[in-house]
Amino acid sequence: MTAATKLKAEPLSVSALTAQLKGLLERSFASVWVAGEVSNFTRAASGHWYFTLKDAGSQIRTVMFRGCNLRMRFDPRDGMEVLARGRVTVYEPRGEYQLLAEEMQPKGIGAAELALRQLKEKLLAKGYFDPRRKRPLPPFPRRVGLIASASGAAVRDMVELFAQRWPLTELVIRPSRVQGDGAALEVAAALKLLNHFHTTRELPLDAIVIGRGGGSAEDLWAFNEEPVADAIFQSVVPVVSAVGHEIDVTVADLVADHRAETPSAAVVALVPDRREMVAGLLELRTRLYEAVARRLDFARDRVEQLATRPALRRPLQRVRDFEQRLDDTAARLGRAANHRLVQAGSQLAALAARLETLSPLNVLTRGYSLTHTAGGKLVRAAAEVAPGDVLVTRVAAGQIVSRVEQAGEPGA
Repeated sequence: MTAATKLKAEPLSVSALTAQLKGLLERSFASVWVAGEVSNFTRAASGHWYFTLKDAGSQIRTVMFRGCNLRMRFDPRDGMEVLARGRVTVYEPRGEYQLLAEEMQPKGIGAAELALRQLKEKLLAKGYFDPRRKRPLPPFPRRVGLIASASGAAVRDMVELFAQRWPLTELVIRPSRVQGDGAALEVAAALKLLNHFHTTRELPLDAIVIGRGGGSAEDLWAFNEEPVADAIFQSVVPVVSAVGHEIDVTVADLVADHRAETPSAAVVALVPDRREMVAGLLELRTRLYEAVARRLDFARDRVEQLATRPALRRPLQRVRDFEQRLDDTAARLGRAANHRLVQAGSQLAALAARLETLSPLNVLTRGYSLTHTAGGKLVRAAAEVAPGDVLVTRVAAGQIVSRVEQAGEPGA
């Protein structure tokens, strides 16, 4: 081709070249699986996922739109090895080729298993599995809510077993799908509805049972989804999870207040067996009768023993014995008092005699006298009085009143 021919060729614009490359790539790589490591993972506000798939030698930008990633069971994270299927295209504004991923699965592990692990880690961090928040079951529930498939055998088995074991319990059944797409949202909605009835006191509940029979892991997957876990955690009524068989452990089992191996086991955990209760009451009645009979026999023997005692055979004898002892004591007390009075009289007479011998009045009987002034002052010397003073002289028999005519020393 000459230079002139080259100049006559129409040049391609950048947009046109990019469009042609885009069409070529999309036709050549309409559906391709790509293995790589996730890096720079971003979740946009629109719900789209943007990340890079890389290996040791290269990398490719990857987009998974919201309509596709809503079907994902796990959350991609940086460093995770994945297999992504999609078509290769070109993002025209930047002229970059990229992978439009339509599905993705973890490499070396199933998507469902990885999703379950991630959900358990998330709920564990939020405290959903904390045993301290689990509530005890009521001993004699008056009303219980049942969430199960209306056509399943689990609900029939539970209703029949409730009627056999404890027919006093009223059952409120809220049918729900328990497997398949949307089943988790239905179970969560049923649980919220029963809680609404409880909180508004329209139908107060003592417990709620979520039950279904056994099945494959896919059949039970609704009970491994986050909406069910949230509804159980937020329930104000104690929840019993009875999903599958004994070997099946779901997220609902881990969050619920009580886990029952089967729906029938949930009924056994909730209500007693009336036949066992009646048998137990009959046994208690027999034991009570026997205990009362033993007590009566013991009391009868005790009464007979007491009846042989003198105090009960002659109840007044004891009183009469005390009366006689009281009379004896009173007589001894009287004699002691008289003896004491005689002794006191003798002592008083002796003291009176001694006092009499010491009395100054006895001296007067021998001719002595006592002279006082009119004011009562005892006169001991002639100098104590003066002529004209009135004196009172006490003799053995009476007294003499005189007036002093002369007073002086003896011999004066």
